[in-house]
Amino acid sequence: MYLRWTVVAAILVSVMLAQIPMVLNADLGWLLTVNEKILAGKKLGVDLFESNPPLSVYMYMPAAILAGMTGAPPEFIVIVLVIGGILSTLLVIDRAAKHARYETKDRNLLAWCFALLLAVLPGATFGQREHIAVVALTPFVAVTAIRWRCLNPGPIAILAGLGAGLAISIKPFFALVIGFPIVVAIMRQRSIRPLLTIEASAAAVTAISYAAFVVTFFPAYLFNYAPMVTEAYLPIRREFGTLVVLPISVIGASLGFLRIAASHKVKTWSEAAPWLAASVGGAASFLAQGKAWPYTALALCVFAVSGPLLVYWRNRASTSVVAAGCFIILLIGIFLSKPAPGFPPLELRVEALVKHPRLLTITDHIALGHPLVRELDGVWVGSSCAQLLAAGAILREQDPQLSDDIRVKLDNIIAFERRQLLNGLRDGRPDVVLVDTYLFSTNRFDWLTWAKSDPETRAELNRYREVEGVGRVRIFVSESQVGERARF
Repeated sequence: MYLRWTVVAAILVSVMLAQIPMVLNADLGWLLTVNEKILAGKKLGVDLFESNPPLSVYMYMPAAILAGMTGAPPEFIVIVLVIGGILSTLLVIDRAAKHARYETKDRNLLAWCFALLLAVLPGATFGQREHIAVVALTPFVAVTAIRWRCLNPGPIAILAGLGAGLAISIKPFFALVIGFPIVVAIMRQRSIRPLLTIEASAAAVTAISYAAFVVTFFPAYLFNYAPMVTEAYLPIRREFGTLVVLPISVIGASLGFLRIAASHKVKTWSEAAPWLAASVGGAASFLAQGKAWPYTALALCVFAVSGPLLVYWRNRASTSVVAAGCFIILLIGIFLSKPAPGFPPLELRVEALVKHPRLLTITDHIALGHPLVRELDGVWVGSSCAQLLAAGAILREQDPQLSDDIRVKLDNIIAFERRQLLNGLRDGRPDVVLVDTYLFSTNRFDWLTWAKSDPETRAELNRYREVEGVGRVRIFVSESQVGERARF
């Protein structure tokens, strides 16, 4: 046991140190900013808008509160809390394995395998919503794998179910990752008993309780904003042919390595089934979201790797298989860390124009303004991370087959986004406005003309002067700042 947790501690501490300079990605930067604004008195769904369910925002509130209490950077506190979450997951899995009377060797393998997969594999997606959700739901899949071997995980399975319910609450698509192993178990047993386990019941109760909580305390999000997300954002998808390549490649490689590691041992193949089923669920989640963003493939990748990895360690495959497997893991980590496309480095350019600026962007992409505003120690004056809903509505309206009713809804969504932009300009008085020139990073689009088509917004933007264009981004500075710089 000493060896087990010493190795785990070495992995987690190494990852914590490695993540300090790289953890602050676009999504994390935005959500920390939102929480800081909520602590300052703003209201989610009224003053601030986020396309994901409320838990996706409030899960970062502890980091924001602790940062205010201690003075430590909130992104560092996120690293510490996520590392703590990974350790908690490993402890739950280990307690379940102990109750199931796993041998010491098998308990070591589980701890080391998931310390690597949950801490190292995510790369630059570390600390994002999807990463935290995968950490939370992994014990559920582990408990399912224990039951698959006709063993009893004990009462700790309740915690595994709570984690799975938390993952579903973060993003409902994770119900697919949890559901596929249950379905496979039902088919194997020809009984609905896998649906009635304490962990499945705990997951269902947690998810339903969260839904009731949202209905009670966040009606504005549920009945006003969420329908706009459903209408303008969710239908925007990549073509299925481009999406399916990744799941086929990852799951195909997983099956290939499993074939080599397990050879003719049918029992070993069977024991890998729950992990593979969870990977298929991750693939279904990736396809259902349809955005092809790397972090949405995290569950697919983690569970596709875990099956063959556990089988290999148990069966002692050849060194060449190990090398090939490590290479595959490296490729997956690089893919998950792929940066946002097309944005030039802007920190030094903006800082040269205005120190600690009040910042606003006109774009559909979160990565233009975040985490840039935090790197500049500036102030975000917008109510959302980007004009994401407007972009979705604009793209959908290009379809000549749309009904008049849907077109009216999309026009209303665009009008809503224009009002939010106007409020940001009028009330926030940004020093710098960054304007994108692409729609969803694929099509040229004049966001400035779109914004100025509203007379009130045009009047506000006329107070700004374009100082330069960098790549796809046009930089505008307020006339007051231009005059201030001219005096010096």
